[in-house]
Amino acid sequence: MFLIRNNRGFSLIEMAIVMVIIGVLAGGGVSLIGILTKRKARTETIDYLKHAQAALISFADINGRLPWADTSGDGAENSGAATGSLPYQTLKLSPTDPYKRTLGYELNANLGTNLTASCNALRSGLSGGPDVVDADGAAASFPIAAILISAGTMDADSDGNVFDDVTTGTHLGDNTDGNPNYIRHPSVDTYDDLVVYLGENELYGEICEYLKLAVRNDSGVTINVHNLTTSTDLSPALNDGGTATYTILSGTRIEIQDTSGSNVTSEPPSPIALAGHGFTIYVPSP
Repeated sequence: MFLIRNNRGFSLIEMAIVMVIIGVLAGGGVSLIGILTKRKARTETIDYLKHAQAALISFADINGRLPWADTSGDGAENSGAATGSLPYQTLKLSPTDPYKRTLGYELNANLGTNLTASCNALRSGLSGGPDVVDADGAAASFPIAAILISAGTMDADSDGNVFDDVTTGTHLGDNTDGNPNYIRHPSVDTYDDLVVYLGENELYGEICEYLKLAVRNDSGVTINVHNLTTSTDLSPALNDGGTATYTILSGTRIEIQDTSGSNVTSEPPSPIALAGHGFTIYVPSP
Protein backbone atom coordinates (compact mmCIF):
# COMPACT_ATOMS: atom_id res chain seq x y z
CA MET A 1 0.00 0.00 0.00
CA PHE A 2 1.35 3.39 -0.95
CA LEU A 3 0.79 6.51 1.23
CA ILE A 4 0.66 9.82 -0.47
CA ARG A 5 2.55 12.43 1.50
CA ASN A 6 2.51 16.18 1.17
CA ASN A 7 5.61 18.34 1.14
CA ARG A 8 5.77 18.31 4.93
CA GLY A 9 5.82 14.55 5.20
CA PHE A 10 2.20 13.88 6.32
CA SER A 11 0.02 11.40 4.49
CA LEU A 12 -3.49 12.41 3.52
CA ILE A 13 -4.83 9.80 5.96
CA GLU A 14 -2.80 11.27 8.80
CA MET A 15 -4.03 14.75 7.92
CA ALA A 16 -7.62 13.50 7.92
CA ILE A 17 -7.14 11.95 11.38
CA VAL A 18 -5.69 15.23 12.67
CA MET A 19 -8.64 17.19 11.25
CA VAL A 20 -11.11 14.81 12.91
CA ILE A 21 -9.35 15.22 16.25
CA ILE A 22 -9.37 19.01 15.90
CA GLY A 23 -13.08 18.93 15.08
CA VAL A 24 -13.86 16.80 18.12
CA LEU A 25 -11.83 19.09 20.38
CA ALA A 26 -13.46 22.19 18.91
CA GLY A 27 -16.95 20.75 19.45
CA GLY A 28 -16.12 19.87 23.03
CA GLY A 29 -14.67 23.33 23.56
CA VAL A 30 -17.89 24.98 22.41
CA SER A 31 -19.88 22.76 24.76
CA LEU A 32 -17.53 23.54 27.65
CA ILE A 33 -17.75 27.29 26.97
CA GLY A 34 -21.53 27.06 27.11
CA ILE A 35 -21.44 25.25 30.44
CA LEU A 36 -18.97 27.73 31.92
CA THR A 37 -21.02 30.70 30.65
CA LYS A 38 -24.18 29.37 32.30
CA ARG A 39 -22.33 28.68 35.52
CA LYS A 40 -20.88 32.20 35.54
CA ALA A 41 -24.31 33.78 35.02
CA ARG A 42 -25.80 31.69 37.82
CA THR A 43 -23.00 32.58 40.23
CA GLU A 44 -23.31 36.29 39.41
CA THR A 45 -27.08 36.10 39.91
CA ILE A 46 -26.64 34.58 43.36
CA ASP A 47 -24.28 37.46 44.19
CA TYR A 48 -26.85 39.98 42.91
CA LEU A 49 -29.60 38.40 45.03
CA LYS A 50 -27.43 38.55 48.14
CA HIS A 51 -26.56 42.18 47.38
CA ALA A 52 -30.27 43.00 47.02
CA GLN A 53 -31.02 41.24 50.30
CA ALA A 54 -28.35 43.31 52.05
CA ALA A 55 -29.84 46.47 50.53
CA LEU A 56 -33.26 45.57 51.96
CA ILE A 57 -31.75 45.19 55.43
CA SER A 58 -29.91 48.52 55.11
CA PHE A 59 -33.10 50.26 53.95
CA ALA A 60 -35.03 48.82 56.91
CA ASP A 61 -32.27 49.84 59.30
CA ILE A 62 -32.45 53.45 58.06
CA ASN A 63 -36.23 53.76 57.58
CA GLY A 64 -37.63 51.33 60.13
CA ARG A 65 -39.50 49.43 57.42
CA LEU A 66 -39.04 47.44 54.22
CA PRO A 67 -39.68 49.14 50.87
CA TRP A 68 -42.95 48.45 49.07
CA ALA A 69 -42.86 46.60 45.74
CA ASP A 70 -42.63 48.28 42.34
CA THR A 71 -45.83 47.74 40.36
CA SER A 72 -45.42 50.49 37.73
CA GLY A 73 -42.13 49.32 36.20
CA ASP A 74 -40.15 52.46 37.01
CA GLY A 75 -38.04 50.88 39.76
CA ALA A 76 -39.58 52.99 42.53
CA GLU A 77 -41.68 51.56 45.35
CA ASN A 78 -45.44 51.95 45.11
CA SER A 79 -46.91 52.64 48.55
CA GLY A 80 -49.08 49.81 49.84
CA ALA A 81 -48.03 47.31 47.15
CA ALA A 82 -46.78 44.14 48.85
CA THR A 83 -46.22 42.13 45.64
CA GLY A 84 -44.46 43.11 42.41
CA SER A 85 -40.89 43.74 41.31
CA LEU A 86 -37.88 44.79 43.34
CA PRO A 87 -37.86 48.62 43.67
CA TYR A 88 -34.28 48.94 42.46
CA GLN A 89 -34.42 52.75 42.16
CA THR A 90 -35.57 53.07 45.76
CA LEU A 91 -32.77 50.75 46.86
CA LYS A 92 -30.17 52.30 44.49
CA LEU A 93 -29.42 48.94 42.86
CA SER A 94 -28.71 47.80 39.31
CA PRO A 95 -32.05 47.40 37.48
CA THR A 96 -31.67 43.75 36.46
CA ASP A 97 -29.93 40.53 37.35
CA PRO A 98 -27.37 38.94 34.97
CA TYR A 99 -30.29 37.37 33.05
CA LYS A 100 -31.49 40.93 32.28
CA ARG A 101 -34.66 40.59 34.32
CA THR A 102 -35.95 42.53 37.31
CA LEU A 103 -36.27 40.44 40.45
CA GLY A 104 -39.68 39.36 41.71
CA TYR A 105 -40.31 40.72 45.21
CA GLU A 106 -42.87 40.41 47.98
CA LEU A 107 -42.83 41.68 51.56
CA ASN A 108 -45.09 41.08 54.51
CA ALA A 109 -47.53 44.00 54.41
CA ASN A 110 -47.08 44.66 58.15
CA LEU A 111 -43.45 45.62 57.54
CA GLY A 112 -43.95 48.53 55.13
CA THR A 113 -45.17 51.30 57.46
CA ASN A 114 -42.73 52.31 60.21
CA LEU A 115 -40.39 50.94 62.85
CA THR A 116 -43.04 50.57 65.54
CA ALA A 117 -45.43 48.64 63.29
CA SER A 118 -42.59 46.54 61.86
CA CYS A 119 -41.14 45.54 65.21
CA ASN A 120 -44.55 44.88 66.76
CA ALA A 121 -45.35 42.53 63.86
CA LEU A 122 -41.97 40.82 64.06
CA ARG A 123 -42.19 40.52 67.85
CA SER A 124 -45.64 38.90 67.76
CA GLY A 125 -44.84 36.64 64.79
CA LEU A 126 -45.62 37.29 61.13
CA SER A 127 -48.81 36.17 59.43
CA GLY A 128 -50.44 36.85 56.09
CA GLY A 129 -47.57 35.89 53.80
CA PRO A 130 -45.31 35.62 52.04
CA ASP A 131 -44.70 32.00 52.97
CA VAL A 132 -41.92 29.83 51.57
CA VAL A 133 -40.88 26.19 51.41
CA ASP A 134 -37.13 25.67 51.42
CA ALA A 135 -36.13 22.37 49.83
CA ASP A 136 -33.00 22.31 51.98
CA GLY A 137 -35.23 21.75 55.02
CA ALA A 138 -38.70 20.57 55.99
CA ALA A 139 -41.54 20.40 53.49
CA ALA A 140 -43.78 22.69 55.56
CA SER A 141 -44.06 26.37 54.57
CA PHE A 142 -43.22 29.17 57.00
CA PRO A 143 -43.74 32.96 57.04
CA ILE A 144 -40.91 35.29 56.06
CA ALA A 145 -40.34 39.05 56.01
CA ALA A 146 -39.57 39.28 52.28
CA ILE A 147 -38.58 37.18 49.28
CA LEU A 148 -36.49 37.89 46.16
CA ILE A 149 -36.78 35.73 43.03
CA SER A 150 -34.63 35.54 39.90
CA ALA A 151 -36.47 33.78 37.07
CA GLY A 152 -33.34 32.09 35.72
CA THR A 153 -32.53 31.62 32.04
CA MET A 154 -35.92 30.41 30.75
CA ASP A 155 -39.47 29.36 31.50
CA ALA A 156 -38.26 25.96 32.67
CA ASP A 157 -41.73 24.59 33.49
CA SER A 158 -43.12 25.87 30.15
CA ASP A 159 -46.28 27.40 31.64
CA GLY A 160 -45.95 30.77 29.93
CA ASN A 161 -44.49 32.53 32.99
CA VAL A 162 -40.75 32.85 33.54
CA PHE A 163 -41.19 32.15 37.26
CA ASP A 164 -41.42 28.41 37.92
CA ASP A 165 -43.29 26.08 40.24
CA VAL A 166 -42.64 22.64 41.69
CA THR A 167 -45.70 20.39 41.68
CA THR A 168 -44.22 16.96 42.35
CA GLY A 169 -42.15 15.59 45.19
CA THR A 170 -42.13 16.53 48.86
CA HIS A 171 -41.23 20.22 48.55
CA LEU A 172 -43.89 22.11 46.61
CA GLY A 173 -44.49 25.74 45.73
CA ASP A 174 -45.24 28.31 43.04
CA ASN A 175 -43.02 31.33 42.39
CA THR A 176 -45.51 32.81 39.90
CA ASP A 177 -47.68 34.29 42.64
CA GLY A 178 -46.59 32.63 45.90
CA ASN A 179 -49.92 30.84 46.26
CA PRO A 180 -50.07 28.96 48.56
CA ASN A 181 -46.34 29.54 49.04
CA TYR A 182 -43.09 30.28 47.26
CA ILE A 183 -40.42 27.61 46.72
CA ARG A 184 -36.64 27.62 47.01
CA HIS A 185 -35.44 24.49 45.24
CA PRO A 186 -32.33 23.10 43.49
CA SER A 187 -32.24 23.46 39.71
CA VAL A 188 -34.04 20.65 37.87
CA ASP A 189 -35.38 20.21 34.33
CA THR A 190 -38.59 22.14 35.11
CA TYR A 191 -37.22 24.66 37.63
CA ASP A 192 -34.34 27.11 37.29
CA ASP A 193 -35.39 30.00 39.58
CA LEU A 194 -32.95 31.37 42.13
CA VAL A 195 -34.44 32.52 45.44
CA VAL A 196 -33.29 34.26 48.61
CA TYR A 197 -35.53 35.34 51.47
CA LEU A 198 -35.32 37.52 54.58
CA GLY A 199 -36.45 35.72 57.72
CA GLU A 200 -38.46 37.43 60.44
CA ASN A 201 -35.88 36.75 63.15
CA GLU A 202 -33.10 37.94 60.87
CA LEU A 203 -34.83 41.28 60.27
CA TYR A 204 -35.86 41.61 63.92
CA GLY A 205 -32.25 41.24 65.01
CA GLU A 206 -31.18 43.97 62.59
CA ILE A 207 -33.72 46.73 63.32
CA CYS A 208 -35.53 46.04 66.61
CA GLU A 209 -34.20 46.66 70.13
CA TYR A 210 -36.53 46.86 73.10
CA LEU A 211 -35.91 48.21 76.57
CA LYS A 212 -37.69 48.15 79.92
CA LEU A 213 -38.89 51.53 81.22
CA ALA A 214 -39.74 51.72 84.93
CA VAL A 215 -41.77 54.71 86.19
CA ARG A 216 -42.52 55.72 89.80
CA ASN A 217 -45.18 58.36 90.47
CA ASP A 218 -45.10 60.37 93.72
CA SER A 219 -46.44 63.58 92.19
CA GLY A 220 -49.80 63.60 93.94
CA VAL A 221 -51.69 63.40 90.63
CA THR A 222 -52.45 60.76 88.03
CA ILE A 223 -49.94 60.74 85.18
CA ASN A 224 -49.69 59.27 81.71
CA VAL A 225 -46.50 57.95 80.17
CA HIS A 226 -46.88 59.36 76.66
CA ASN A 227 -45.12 57.91 73.61
CA LEU A 228 -44.32 60.96 71.47
CA THR A 229 -43.06 58.76 68.63
CA THR A 230 -46.47 57.18 68.09
CA SER A 231 -48.62 59.86 69.83
CA THR A 232 -50.14 57.29 72.19
CA ASP A 233 -50.30 56.86 75.97
CA LEU A 234 -48.67 53.77 77.39
CA SER A 235 -50.93 51.65 79.57
CA PRO A 236 -51.56 51.74 82.45
CA ALA A 237 -51.92 55.35 83.64
CA LEU A 238 -50.28 55.81 87.05
CA ASN A 239 -52.09 57.06 90.12
CA ASP A 240 -50.18 58.76 92.91
CA GLY A 241 -47.83 56.26 94.56
CA GLY A 242 -48.02 53.87 91.64
CA THR A 243 -45.22 52.14 89.73
CA ALA A 244 -45.23 50.41 86.35
CA THR A 245 -42.84 48.82 83.88
CA TYR A 246 -43.26 49.29 80.13
CA THR A 247 -41.59 47.53 77.20
CA ILE A 248 -40.76 50.05 74.48
CA LEU A 249 -38.59 50.31 71.41
CA SER A 250 -35.13 51.75 71.88
CA GLY A 251 -35.12 55.29 70.48
CA THR A 252 -38.71 56.04 71.53
CA ARG A 253 -39.39 59.59 72.76
CA ILE A 254 -41.27 59.63 76.07
CA GLU A 255 -42.98 62.49 77.91
CA ILE A 256 -44.54 62.37 81.37
CA GLN A 257 -47.92 64.17 81.25
CA ASP A 258 -50.88 64.84 83.52
CA THR A 259 -54.38 63.90 82.40
CA SER A 260 -54.74 67.22 80.53
CA GLY A 261 -51.67 66.46 78.41
CA SER A 262 -49.36 68.98 80.14
CA ASN A 263 -45.76 68.10 80.93
CA VAL A 264 -45.07 66.98 84.50
CA THR A 265 -41.73 67.51 86.23
CA SER A 266 -39.71 64.30 86.37
CA GLU A 267 -36.21 63.00 87.02
CA PRO A 268 -34.71 63.02 84.44
CA PRO A 269 -36.82 65.69 82.75
CA SER A 270 -39.02 64.67 79.83
CA PRO A 271 -39.49 64.58 76.90
CA ILE A 272 -36.56 62.23 76.51
CA ALA A 273 -35.42 59.75 73.86
CA LEU A 274 -34.61 56.42 75.47
CA ALA A 275 -32.00 53.90 74.37
CA GLY A 276 -30.17 50.94 75.81
CA HIS A 277 -31.63 48.04 77.77
CA GLY A 278 -33.33 49.69 80.74
CA PHE A 279 -34.33 53.11 82.07
CA THR A 280 -36.07 54.58 85.13
CA ILE A 281 -38.08 57.80 85.39
CA TYR A 282 -39.09 59.16 88.80
CA VAL A 283 -41.94 61.65 89.19
CA PRO A 284 -41.45 63.44 92.56
CA SER A 285 -43.91 65.47 94.59
CA PRO A 286 -44.10 69.15 93.61
